[in-house]
Amino acid sequence: MTASTDASFAFDQPLLSGGRHFSTGDYHVARRFVERTTRGLFDFSLPSVREFRQYDVRSALLGETLFSLVKVDSVSGYDIEMMDDPDLVLLHILMRGNAQLQQGAAKADVAPAQMAVLEGMGRSHKRWYGTTQQLLVRLSRSRMERIVASETGIGIGDPLNFGGMQVLDLARVATLSNYLVTICRDLNDPQPCFNGHLGRLAERALVLLLLNAVPNNYKWAFAEESPSAAAPYYVRRVESYIREHAREPITTDDLVTVGGVSARSIYHGFRRFRSTTPMGYLKAVRLDMARAALALGRRQGSTSVTEAATAAGYSNLSQFSRDYKMRFRESPSQTLAEA
Repeated sequence: MTASTDASFAFDQPLLSGGRHFSTGDYHVARRFVERTTRGLFDFSLPSVREFRQYDVRSALLGETLFSLVKVDSVSGYDIEMMDDPDLVLLHILMRGNAQLQQGAAKADVAPAQMAVLEGMGRSHKRWYGTTQQLLVRLSRSRMERIVASETGIGIGDPLNFGGMQVLDLARVATLSNYLVTICRDLNDPQPCFNGHLGRLAERALVLLLLNAVPNNYKWAFAEESPSAAAPYYVRRVESYIREHAREPITTDDLVTVGGVSARSIYHGFRRFRSTTPMGYLKAVRLDMARAALALGRRQGSTSVTEAATAAGYSNLSQFSRDYKMRFRESPSQTLAEA
C-alpha cells in the first residue's frame, strides 16, 4: 500500500465526546504528548513536518481498559513505532484512512470498517496513510487471563495469545463492534452508567465477547457450557491432585499413578481440554499461589520473595523469577512492592 484513499466509516454519533481531550496543531507537542502518555511505548513520527495539521485525541477508562478516539490530520501520513510490552493487546478500529501494520515478517493492511488486533509481544511498525481516525482500545493480557480463569475454572498455563496480527471486518464481529459503541456512548455521559462495579462488569463482558469473537488459544474454553465437566475423568483427577500437592515435588510418574492412564493420554488430555501441559498446569498453580502469598505478605509485612517461591514448591529462585515475569509481566519483587 503506497497511497491513501478517501474511504471512510462512521458510527451514527460522536464517540467519547465527554472524555479527556487533547488537541494540537504543533507536531513536536503532539510527539511529546504521545511519548509521555504511553510511557515511551509509542514513537510518533512524520515523513514531512510541514504537512502536519492536527493531532486530536479523546480518551476514557473502563476499568483497566483505555478507549481513545484518535484523529491525525497529516497530508503525507505518519508512522508509529510500538515497543514491545507483553501485557498489551490493542484493538484498532479504523474509521478513516488506511494503514499497514508490520510485526516481524508479518504484514497486514487495514481499511475503514475493519478491526486490527495487535499484540505487544514484539516491536511493531504502523504506517498510516493520509488523514486518519480510529478508535483505539488498550487491553491488559493478564487481566484477560484472570477473567478466563474465573469464568471457566481452568488454570492458565500458556499465556493468552491471538496468534499475532489479525484483521477482521466489523461485520464479522458485529456483536463485539456494537458493544464497543455502546460502551463509548455510555462514556460520553458526564455520569456514565458503566462506573464502579458496573464498569468492571462491563469490562468483563467486553473481554468475553472479544475472546469469543476473535481466534485465540483459549477460545475453546467458551465453546462448552462446562469445560471442567467436559474433560475426561483422568484430567480432572490429575488437576485435583496437582492443586492439593503443588507445594510438593511432583513427577510424571505420580500423575500416571493418579490418573490411571498413560503419560501420553494425560498429556494429550491436558493439551486438548486445558490448552496446556500437565507440568504447565502445575507451574501455573504454583505461580498463582506465589502471587497470592506475595500480595498477602505485603499487607501483613511477613513474606519475602524467597519465602513465597519456596512455599509454592519452587526450589530454584532464578527459575521462579523467570517463570513469574513471563506469566505476570512483572517481577515478584514488583508484586511485593505494589500489592
